[in-house]
Amino acid sequence: LLKNSRPWIDPARMQPMKPIKFTTRDGFKLDAYLTLPKGASAQAPAPLVVLPHGGPWVRDTWNFDPEVQFLASRGYAVLQPNYRGSTGYDWMFPVEDRWDFIKMQHDVSDATDAVLAMDVIDRNRVAIMGTSFGAYHAIAGAGNDDCKYRCAIAISGVFDWERMMKRLKRERHDSNYFSYMSRFMGDPAKHKERYDAISPINRVDKVRIPVFVAHGKEDHVTELSESKALVAGLRKNNNPPEVLYFAKEGHGTRNIDNTVELYARIEAFLARHMTPRPAK
Repeated sequence: LLKNSRPWIDPARMQPMKPIKFTTRDGFKLDAYLTLPKGASAQAPAPLVVLPHGGPWVRDTWNFDPEVQFLASRGYAVLQPNYRGSTGYDWMFPVEDRWDFIKMQHDVSDATDAVLAMDVIDRNRVAIMGTSFGAYHAIAGAGNDDCKYRCAIAISGVFDWERMMKRLKRERHDSNYFSYMSRFMGDPAKHKERYDAISPINRVDKVRIPVFVAHGKEDHVTELSESKALVAGLRKNNNPPEVLYFAKEGHGTRNIDNTVELYARIEAFLARHMTPRPAK
């Protein structure tokens, strides 16, 4: 059925997605998917792109993913970790954990560490990339004290949860999302410390690696102001990012020309910043 609907896909050029398990730092076993590029081996370990999904209340599944296959075709291994909050894990965690964005970040980091222990991965060449909540993971990971990434790519992301909640509050008469979020996360006016802790915009001075930021100017899910604030913060701290804004795009890209431009820029960005380090 997939071949009938997408006849331009050549199965011989696609790489298999392998399910794996990893253990979180607090002892839970979660699922992830690893796609290796052709030729990856202990003698020729592959650079890795960590690709956390958006949501967070969705999940990656074992299926055909064009973004993953694109990266694999360029020689990158791709890790897709499912973290707490991903659908299918509700029975494993208390409600608080399904809203604990910091623990979700830890899960992504733990999945990355598990894969870096494999001899087919070049642990010195690791990037993190994501869209929406995945972009949040990318910038949060880039700003951690134990940052293990060479570069980060953030597409249509949320980086300031207080800003996001203020927007949702303005829209509360048209949507119940503010009430839903504040029920579990608290009102940012009353829980400022919590919102500060989960918002990577407050630690942008700790982001020392190259960053690529992309966003649609007509995005009504995560507003362009999120990426603009991130870009301004990085520039203020002498880490100017590469930036791509689309005039007639929303949450992600729909126009094929814009999609091609986005991934061409991503390919070039990774090629510049994921080169092998010289031997000491």
